[in-house]
Amino acid sequence: MNRTYSIHIDIYEKISLTYWGSFLYPVKFLFLPVHRLAFILDIPFTNDHQICSNIKCLHGRCLNYLNTKETFCQCEKGWSGDYCNIPHHCTCSPSNSLCVGMLNNNRSICICRDNYFGSKCYVRNRICDNSVPCENNGLCISHDDFMLSSAKQKYYCICPKGFSGSRCQVMDTQLNLIFDKDIHLSHSIFIHFLRIIPINEYIPRIPKPSPSRSTTLQTISQSTNSIRIYWSHPFHLTFIETLDKIYYLTVIQPIHNYSIIVKRIDSSFRCRSINELVNETFSQLHVLRRMKSYHLICQQNSPTLQCFYDDIHLCLCYDYQHKRLANCFQFNHHMKFDCFGQNHCENDGQCFQDSPDCPKRTICACRSCYYGSRCQFTTSEFGLSLDAILAYHIIPNVNIFHQTSIVKLSFSFTILFMIVGLINGVLSFITFKSKTVLEVGCGIYLLCSSITTILITILFGMKYFIYLSTQISTPSNQSFLKFQCYSFDFLLRICLNMDQWLNACVSMERAFTVIQDIQFVKKKSKQLAKKVIIILFILITLTSIHDPIHRRLFEEEEDNDNENGKRIWCIVNYSSKLQTYNRIVNTFLFFIPFLINLISSIIIISKTSRRQSRLRKYRSYKVMLYEQIRNHQHLFIAPVVLFALALPRLILSYASKCMNSSKDSWIFLSGYFISFIPPMIIFFIFVLPSKYYRNEYKKILIKRSNIIYPFRRR
Repeated sequence: MNRTYSIHIDIYEKISLTYWGSFLYPVKFLFLPVHRLAFILDIPFTNDHQICSNIKCLHGRCLNYLNTKETFCQCEKGWSGDYCNIPHHCTCSPSNSLCVGMLNNNRSICICRDNYFGSKCYVRNRICDNSVPCENNGLCISHDDFMLSSAKQKYYCICPKGFSGSRCQVMDTQLNLIFDKDIHLSHSIFIHFLRIIPINEYIPRIPKPSPSRSTTLQTISQSTNSIRIYWSHPFHLTFIETLDKIYYLTVIQPIHNYSIIVKRIDSSFRCRSINELVNETFSQLHVLRRMKSYHLICQQNSPTLQCFYDDIHLCLCYDYQHKRLANCFQFNHHMKFDCFGQNHCENDGQCFQDSPDCPKRTICACRSCYYGSRCQFTTSEFGLSLDAILAYHIIPNVNIFHQTSIVKLSFSFTILFMIVGLINGVLSFITFKSKTVLEVGCGIYLLCSSITTILITILFGMKYFIYLSTQISTPSNQSFLKFQCYSFDFLLRICLNMDQWLNACVSMERAFTVIQDIQFVKKKSKQLAKKVIIILFILITLTSIHDPIHRRLFEEEEDNDNENGKRIWCIVNYSSKLQTYNRIVNTFLFFIPFLINLISSIIIISKTSRRQSRLRKYRSYKVMLYEQIRNHQHLFIAPVVLFALALPRLILSYASKCMNSSKDSWIFLSGYFISFIPPMIIFFIFVLPSKYYRNEYKKILIKRSNIIYPFRRR
């Protein structure tokens, strides 16, 4: 009598039959009870399966239950048993079902596709085929024997946004709220819909509380500073409430109509607190004594005051028979729809549901610096990623000419940077490809630097335009999205670091040339340069390899009622230890090249000055030093300029400040573009200040012009 029972429950998505997870419900009796057993399933929002390894599944995989620490084997098709070691022949319909196992009587367990039923899923339910019961492009789902058997209809309709009813025949009220820029709003806001229920004195029953209140939570679109809500129930008043307990009166309609409502909300719609309108003595009076004077508050602040509130009421100011009066109703300011205490939001986000009793939808209100449907992404320490900077400013399915100003400006700057970067890279490549320049290692470093510049420019442009296109219209090629997510930022990081170190190698070789003087061997310098470039590439790649490993591609629906609300996120998520390692690596790869450039410049100038003072004994070393600093001031200016321009990239890699407003987005976007300037000005840093490289550039131009115009007179 020591045997206990348990029930294994698998969750599959109805349309695609995608596996979602499994639950284990233990029956804690020595016998099967005759009364009903209730079990609440908390179905996860994602199907991230937790794979285990503590049991050996021969023809399957080991998985964890969602509600316990126990594990089980999920078998492949054609296998069953605790360890997936028992073969069986599946008799389910191959096209209309999913075979997931076998019963004790050798009968296959079949999960039928939509509109199919029967023990083997061969029978089709024609209720959705013979006619079109769902209107307005609603999706018809037929009932089976295990779904809502008491329902009168043999089907139910999944309605698109904007429609409701049993057959999607009712057009919902569309409420469009546009907020002025002077209103400081939280990332998400509550929308309270209030319905006035009239009292019928001829019906002998207790009236329902009036006004009745329904509440939803919506995310504000940063790109348009607006929200769109579809509401299927009648209402007469609408208030919005920020997470900071600031109220705005948005809609008043004595008679409800299903229509499209567009409202522009400014600061005049704000409902002021009673504490702002009266002195402290009055505000501390008993509520009954206070309310006698609420009409005076409306009259004294007429006509600007439309509404106000105290600790238990919301009040409207209205005109009646040439008088300004107040109409108040009870309002629970502390009502929380906290998802029954089961918070799926990450990073201390708050979970809210759209109904206290039977919610159909939940939403996360994120803390500052976090975003995403579950607050799973952060706007701090995002490095070179554009996701956190531009994502919410891009309007889906809208061309570039109708995008927000920050998107259009970034588009223009990207084109400008690409033109300048390609011209700079090509001119530098032409100059440093000369045989005389390549006789020493310095020329090889500069040639590689010019190639890196061209690569950075191409990757920079491709990254931006591909990112912009994927946010405007989501492509269906997931392989391409994953490739660009994992590769572009990684390759840009390698190229930018390589460019900094190649510039440092140029300075270092110049210093060695001055130190060794006549003992400097060009051949050895050239061979060493080739080895150094390979070693640098390997080291920089190895120190950056953690970036693509920890990148993930996410695709999620927006949590507002925008019809085009799908976002693609390419996010890198480091642990605290890996974040520390990333900071150390970035700091090392950034500061060491700058120090090499600076020290090399000092060595070149000091050694040259000392040598000149020996040859010209009538002039002091100090005078020669000043002269050499004037003659070689570009050696100091170049590393300082490169350092200052590249500094935003280091700041972006681990800045503690995050983006809380559109103003922050402008600041971070400026830093993003500035960080790409150094590789795009190599021609101005190395060629134009140097007389030798300028002459080589002129020689190549003359040579190419002679090839193009061979009969031109000289």
